[in-house]
Amino acid sequence: MSKKQQALILSAPLFGDVHPKEQQEFNGFPCSGCQGNGWHWKENKYGDRIKEPCSVCGGTGKLKAVVTIEWKADS
Repeated sequence: MSKKQQALILSAPLFGDVHPKEQQEFNGFPCSGCQGNGWHWKENKYGDRIKEPCSVCGGTGKLKAVVTIEWKADS
């Protein structure tokens, strides 16, 4: 079965002293807290089962990774 994979290829910037930091976002990862559902089953005070939004993804079922790259001299 095919698998979706995201990759970041690094190359040094031309003007590293002007822009020493850069940021990339990768989205579309299923939430590890709710397995992509966006919610968890809970019971209210009457004993009824209700869906409570996931605290990890905020109910979206998806997560994104924000990668920050800081360029420095190699010592």
